[in-house]
Amino acid sequence: MNEARKIKSYIFKNWLGITEIQFEPGKVNLISGHKGAGKTSILEGIEQALSGRVEDKENRGGLSKTELIRHGEKEATLFIQLDDGLTVERKIRADSTDYLKVSKAGMAVPSTETFLRSLFKGDIFKPGEFLKKKADEQASIILNMLEIPWSMNDICSWFGEIPDGINYSMHILQILKQIEDKFYKERTAVNHDIDVLKAQARGYRDQLPPNYDGEEWRDKKVQEYYAKVSEAQEINRKIQAAKSVIETLESKISALRSDAEIDKQIKRSAYDRMRGHCRESIQNMSLRMEKAQQIVEDAERRVIEADHSLENELAAEIEKLKGKYAQLKSIKREEIRSETDNAKSEITACKSSISAKEQELISIDALEQQALSGIDEKLAEQIKAADAAAGNSKKILEETVPIDVAPLQQAADEVANMQSYLRDFDLMKDILVTKLAPKQEHSAALTAKIEKARSLPLELLKVSKCPIEGITVDEQGLLRINGTLISGLSTGEKRDLAIRIAKKRAESGELKIICFDGFQDLNPSEQAKIIEEAQNDGFQWFFLRTDDGDLKIEIIDAEG
Repeated sequence: MNEARKIKSYIFKNWLGITEIQFEPGKVNLISGHKGAGKTSILEGIEQALSGRVEDKENRGGLSKTELIRHGEKEATLFIQLDDGLTVERKIRADSTDYLKVSKAGMAVPSTETFLRSLFKGDIFKPGEFLKKKADEQASIILNMLEIPWSMNDICSWFGEIPDGINYSMHILQILKQIEDKFYKERTAVNHDIDVLKAQARGYRDQLPPNYDGEEWRDKKVQEYYAKVSEAQEINRKIQAAKSVIETLESKISALRSDAEIDKQIKRSAYDRMRGHCRESIQNMSLRMEKAQQIVEDAERRVIEADHSLENELAAEIEKLKGKYAQLKSIKREEIRSETDNAKSEITACKSSISAKEQELISIDALEQQALSGIDEKLAEQIKAADAAAGNSKKILEETVPIDVAPLQQAADEVANMQSYLRDFDLMKDILVTKLAPKQEHSAALTAKIEKARSLPLELLKVSKCPIEGITVDEQGLLRINGTLISGLSTGEKRDLAIRIAKKRAESGELKIICFDGFQDLNPSEQAKIIEEAQNDGFQWFFLRTDDGDLKIEIIDAEG
């Protein structure tokens, strides 16, 4: 055990609600009084003077620096003298930097917070406060007392990294808990992303047919499938056309014959009309010839009649008309001769026309025969072509097998339909492969680290040295006191445990102080027992008891 140091005296001025208090404590001291009398202020003054936590608001219930100074004052003074002559003077100032002086006659002593805290290894353990904490908080306090060697290299080896945002000045078990919480929080965020990505992938997956695999359909050429459909349809069309040709061949030939007969009848009618025109022309010409012949025959008669008439007139007026007679005779004769010549010319022309029409009639017969022969030849060619077409159709039917288009069409439609899902498939695949898989790997890695952070305490506790006898850690990492969980201890057992912890904590430092708040919560026999033990151990005790009286400080055992 280190050389014991105890508080010989203290003086507090303008501290919290205290104007000034001075006391020289003994080994066992009882501070009593009603609530608000200043009991806790004395213990906090001791802790403030030695720890320098004036600005630690969390450990001061949220009090600011000025609230630690008595109202109306600008400075609070905390002075403590230890039994070896070491003195600590701390001034807490509202408007300027605090003051700290540590001194000892004949010695050079550093005036630092680090030096002061080394006197009691960081803080003053208070059994009364321990008893008010929950079982898990009590277990945490005890675990922090375990001596477990570790280094930053161990952290890197355990987790493959040194996690940031961790307070590595804490106990290794607390560090591991922080690391676990950090990775758990990170995994929670990653798992949230995974859930979102799974939902997105599921959304795309729900749009796909059951058991759809896009890679099965990606490289299929839908055009080739539809080309096979078109090819089959063309083959079936040729077969059907061939059947149709064969089925309609006779009717087609009959139709051709009928069409040829109609053409012949049309030609015959046309040539009959031509013959009628020619015969009508010949008849007209004959009538014209007869009229011209009548004119020729009448001309001689008219000449005789004219001669006889003129002779009669001549006889009557022979004398009178001899001169005129010769003239009129010549004129008449000329008129008759002209008519006769015209008639003869008409006869000659008609004969020529009749001869031409007769030749035309002969040629019409030849043309008719030629036209009818042409129709017969065309009919023969058409029948031959129809027979040839039917022969080709028969060959097609013999050499070509009909194809069932429905399966080909169904296959082509299926490829087209399945390829229409490739976009959703690729989006789903991109999420699963490029986004979700790395997230899942990261989550798995974090899970491994979380499990490592959870398993390490148990592994470390198995090789750790527990400073308190009877304290063990079970396979689940739970703390037990003589085989019993803290939550299962009785009030008396918890009180004994708290005192044992306080003593063990105080043993580690040079300043052997134990402050027990809430002493009034113990029954008189328990109080007597603890005081008796306190009188015979190596520690300086400060008991705080709340009652109805004014602030009072008693020395129960003045250490000589």
